[in-house]
Amino acid sequence: MNIASVSLLIFIIVSPAILARRVYFTKELSKSYTNKNTLQEIFSSVFLAGLLHSLWIFIVQGFGFKIDFEIIFKLLFDAKTVENYSPITDNIYKIIFYFLSIIISSILISYFFRNLVRYLKWDRKTELFRYDNNWYYLLTGEVLDIKKYSEDDSITSDQINQRVVDILVKSNEGNVIYRGNLVDYQLDKDNKVDYLVLSFPEKMLNGETKVINSSYFVVPYSEILNINLRYLSTSVE
Repeated sequence: MNIASVSLLIFIIVSPAILARRVYFTKELSKSYTNKNTLQEIFSSVFLAGLLHSLWIFIVQGFGFKIDFEIIFKLLFDAKTVENYSPITDNIYKIIFYFLSIIISSILISYFFRNLVRYLKWDRKTELFRYDNNWYYLLTGEVLDIKKYSEDDSITSDQINQRVVDILVKSNEGNVIYRGNLVDYQLDKDNKVDYLVLSFPEKMLNGETKVINSSYFVVPYSEILNINLRYLSTSVE
């Protein structure tokens, strides 16, 4: 067995962990997944893969199936010593079923646990479950649920339905303030804000306020000097 075959085998073994982590870090919080370096990704995936396979092997053996660990280790570390491949060829469908079942189960468990963490706000209550995306918590108002930043328990992110920003921007006219409702934002590959999107935008220059005739106004972060962010709770009567 050559290096390519061993690499493929390792990838197949680690794939449940890779897919589980990818499902867990989705949507706005996906930067927690993509912002880590390669060494962190490898260590996290191998560690999680070990936990998943340990659990799944325990379950599989509980149903009476036997796993030949000797041939697995030989394939990984010294494939030349494998003289008889019949344990693999005779049980190929069981092996396929094992990996399909662990991959599907890992994805479902990861999806369920992610929603549980978000629903119960565990990521805001403890740093153990917190995503590595501070901009998300700040720009959505979920920072209000983190005691480190807000000790007022009477105000939560659930009450926030409007985020008003005052953005100080450098321009040829001098420093300009853009004000509007924050509706969206985009992060770059380094987990930094790339741009902000405002609705009902206004422009303030030299003490004069001008309404900008635009449905959405995009402000590049590279031109921003300062941001003032206010969380509002409004109700329609």
